[in-house]
Amino acid sequence: MMRVTQQMLHQNSVRHMNQNLGRMEKTNNQLSSGKLHHKPSDDPYAVSKSMNLKSAIAANGQYERNVNEAKLWLDETDQTINQMVNVMQRVRELAVKGSNETLNDQDREIIATEVKELTLQIQQLSEAKVNGEYPLFDSSPKTFKIAEGIEVPANVSADALFNNGGVNLFDTLESIVSSLGSGDPIQLDKIDKGINQLLTTSAEAGARFNRVESIENRVLDTNLALKSMLSSIEDVDYAETITKLKSEESVYQASLAAAAKIIQPSLMDFLR
Repeated sequence: MMRVTQQMLHQNSVRHMNQNLGRMEKTNNQLSSGKLHHKPSDDPYAVSKSMNLKSAIAANGQYERNVNEAKLWLDETDQTINQMVNVMQRVRELAVKGSNETLNDQDREIIATEVKELTLQIQQLSEAKVNGEYPLFDSSPKTFKIAEGIEVPANVSADALFNNGGVNLFDTLESIVSSLGSGDPIQLDKIDKGINQLLTTSAEAGARFNRVESIENRVLDTNLALKSMLSSIEDVDYAETITKLKSEESVYQASLAAAAKIIQPSLMDFLR
């Protein structure tokens, strides 16, 4: 049988005391930082899962930013097209007025001048940009990835906006001015086609905006769920941790007292 010496008791006592101190320091660090893990060795599985969740949160954060930008584009598109519709409705009023056969040349010229100004407004609106940089109406589609596997176009092509069945809006506006100058009949049906095309395109952009908003809610809900899962893995329960720390402090104090009882006889023996 192995003989238990005073030195062995002393070593065991010191080892237990250091172990208790280590546990207490770890719990104290958790309490002060609010985090359960400070290095991978604390809990490899939890740390690995935490890293995966952080990657998912980062990806979801990008979707959230893309959603916001897509909404900006679609909102700007809708507002700009609505302004075009208002301009074209004024053009139609003038066209109806200009169709009155009792008007003289001067009256027609005044109407034609206003139509030219309104045409310029439509032209300026067609060149509108987002944040002063990117054109709203372009041949190249501007798409945003707003969720896994979901991309949405956020701009409108100029062709889709200004052409309806071979009828071009700017050609229509030019023909109005020409008809006012020559006294020829003004083709109101072409104006109506242009207005309807604007309204149709605006409705499509509005539908896309609603879809983006719907997906935005899913993105935000997912973000909350991911952060909640991460918190459950990383964050301490303060009430539980405080109780644990008090318990470990008591255990450490007890190990100190026990070590003192063992060390004291050893010291006395040495002094003899």
